[in-house]
Amino acid sequence: PDAVAVTASTGLAASLIGGRTLHSFAAIGLAKETERELARKVQSKPQAVESWMKTKVLIIDES
Repeated sequence: PDAVAVTASTGLAASLIGGRTLHSFAAIGLAKETERELARKVQSKPQAVESWMKTKVLIIDES
């Protein structure tokens, strides 16, 4: 189950597909930082790193 992450761009879409928002999965919040700052932000969160490492398939619903 951890190998597949089901995401969507909005909270409503994510709830309809039983997933979570892409920003939540990625642990980047609103992503107002630079790419480098975002990478540091994710790397500083052990749970986020673990999620990324376990994920083999990332599904992004665009509805």
